[in-house]
Amino acid sequence: MLKKNMKTITLVFAASLMLAQAASAREFAEIYTDCGLGALIAPRTPAVAAVTNVTFDLGTTAIISNVSSPETCQGGKALAASFINASYESLEADLARGQGEYLDSLTTLAGVSKDGKDAFAAGLRKDFAASVAADSYGQTRFQKAENLYNLVYRQPGSQS
Repeated sequence: MLKKNMKTITLVFAASLMLAQAASAREFAEIYTDCGLGALIAPRTPAVAAVTNVTFDLGTTAIISNVSSPETCQGGKALAASFINASYESLEADLARGQGEYLDSLTTLAGVSKDGKDAFAAGLRKDFAASVAADSYGQTRFQKAENLYNLVYRQPGSQS
């Protein structure tokens, strides 16, 4: 009798594990397309987002962002904020040059139309240069990223 009950319990447990794995596989697929670096780089292209997440760090940042700050997986301003924070130095370099893939990605995340990208980038570059020249520029890295975020959403063409 005990052997039969153990067998039943084992079968129920195994079935539960299989169902849980199926459910988490679907969730992981969504995490890999909606979170992390992949979602920042390719927010409208789930396949590219997933490949980016897997290639970059095996999806670690996607999983961490899903657990620690799930709001960053919802798109819009949260994605832009996360992107700015994660790649501030690269954005700073692109803004100094006036072009680059990080600046292009930021423009896309801010929801700027194709027609408005050049004007948006020029305005952001001008405002950023003024910000860098200000005495308050010697802020912490987080404060600099926050300042850039605020500059992005002050630009005409960004989606508030």
